Amino acid sequence: MKIIVTGASGVGKTTLVEALAPLLSLPIIPETARELCRQWGAAYPGAIPLEKQEEFKFAVLEKQIEKENSETSYLSDRSAVDAWVLWQRWNICQAMSYDTEKFYALAKDQAQTYTHVIYIPPLFEPVDDGFRWTDLDYQKQIDRLTRMTLYDFGLLQKTYTVKSAPMQERLEEVRNWLGKENQ
Repeated sequence: MKIIVTGASGVGKTTLVEALAPLLSLPIIPETARELCRQWGAAYPGAIPLEKQEEFKFAVLEKQIEKENSETSYLSDRSAVDAWVLWQRWNICQAMSYDTEKFYALAKDQAQTYTHVIYIPPLFEPVDDGFRWTDLDYQKQIDRLTRMTLYDFGLLQKTYTVKSAPMQERLEEVRNWLGKENQ
């Protein structure tokens, strides 16, 4: 099983991953952007100098792919889908470039390896943790790009959309879906 959890900032991806992993006996692939920000000496992605942003975005995608390809099964808190979504949002005013085409191809190819996609829509306001953006308009933009990417990458048939906000209900509905998928 190669399961990814995707959605906008602050929707509860990490909380769900941490609750699901022991139940599924799967290793967790943690959020790559946070790890790389620390390595690059930045508190959050926006603190990375503008001239290093493209390099950082590619580093996040490449590290994500490397981690995913190093495991035979996993539960990933973010994915190549999220890397592409953020590339689109951060480069929203730029023309299509060869770098964008390369990034898109890498992310889409990796996304084809996923067996299950758990998509979490915004069901409550995000909590400020000093890393993520909590602006509700930004969250809506990321959510829209996530849904568009799942469609564009051909992942809808592998995707479950979470319906519950409370964690225990959310966990139960995802477990039920995964149980039915594996029968």
